[in-house]
Amino acid sequence: MKEQLVGLVARHGETDLNDQNCFRSWLDVPLNATGLEQARAAAKFLKKYDIATVISSPLLRAFVTADFAAGQHNLMVYQHRGLFPWRLGVFSGLPRKQNNDALRLFVKNPDVTVPGGESLRDFEDRQFAFWRAALNKARNEGLTLFVAHTSNVVALENMTSEGDAAEPEQSDTVKPGGVAAIYWNGKNHRIEPVFGQPEPAKFGGS
Repeated sequence: MKEQLVGLVARHGETDLNDQNCFRSWLDVPLNATGLEQARAAAKFLKKYDIATVISSPLLRAFVTADFAAGQHNLMVYQHRGLFPWRLGVFSGLPRKQNNDALRLFVKNPDVTVPGGESLRDFEDRQFAFWRAALNKARNEGLTLFVAHTSNVVALENMTSEGDAAEPEQSDTVKPGGVAAIYWNGKNHRIEPVFGQPEPAKFGGS
């Protein structure tokens, strides 16, 4: 079977917490000026695709990014809680540099719940269930744009990878405002960056 393009996943544009190198998690921070420009650029790139549906994380930074793209196609943006990022609880809003080592303990012990958040295992289970259902629907109902967070993209990479699951800080993703394509060959999905240069996914990023 020839590969079929079934989905596109875009990372939201930059926020001030991105710029300050802090964990975002479920904090509902808006796009900054750079992020708005990145969202516009992504929307311009996505205009050439025959997108049937746009699904976004409910967080403002993702929804606004999605709205720019949806406007190019006269589509509504549907929000889905399945695209919330990894909930980092007590780490939310804190600087990465001073807290990466502490957060890594929860990666090494994926069944342990982050205080005020969720365990990595629970996050991955939530993500795999979302992506399996959403991509099955996209294969049947038309090209779907998903607008999400770094941790969602990393989870999708892990789900589609045939090798060992990658830790968030070691896998490649797209920069803020970047886009990856999701292909289906009749048996497996694979993802490939198509807009925005790949960069190492920052640990616990969103």
